[in-house]
Amino acid sequence: MGHVLDLRFDGRPGEFFTWAEFERTGTGLPNEAPPAARANLQLLTQQILDPLRRHLGKPIKVNSGFRSEVVNQAVGGSKTSRHKTGEAADIVCPGMSATELVGAILAAGIDFDQVIAYAPSRGGHVHIGLRCGTPELHRHQILWAPASGGYEPYRAR
Repeated sequence: MGHVLDLRFDGRPGEFFTWAEFERTGTGLPNEAPPAARANLQLLTQQILDPLRRHLGKPIKVNSGFRSEVVNQAVGGSKTSRHKTGEAADIVCPGMSATELVGAILAAGIDFDQVIAYAPSRGGHVHIGLRCGTPELHRHQILWAPASGGYEPYRAR
């Protein structure tokens, strides 16, 4: 069964986030999400980020949302990055470590495809994504990105 979007008329993808937060980049390169990516970002916001924000009771900062192909290349993103389709965001919550934020995601019962907690030396953020239109295919994969590089299965730290 598909998810229904809360159609908003205030120019925002959801309750707590703005389009500018998802399109911001420090590269100086063009990074405007096309309509299909905006629809995916709206699902990401309404199904993951807004519920997480309500659960936490405090702001979440989007470090990286949508990435155009040139931005993704400039930041060394994966060729298959879900950022390029608007299906992922890298987030932080001030005052929380990445592992604490993963714990909050799990405690909130949020449905996701993939969560990656990055070590502080690799940014200390959490990557969270979904598969728009096919939530039944969510892997519920949780990974840890250690300081030494690469990825490994997540275990509570």
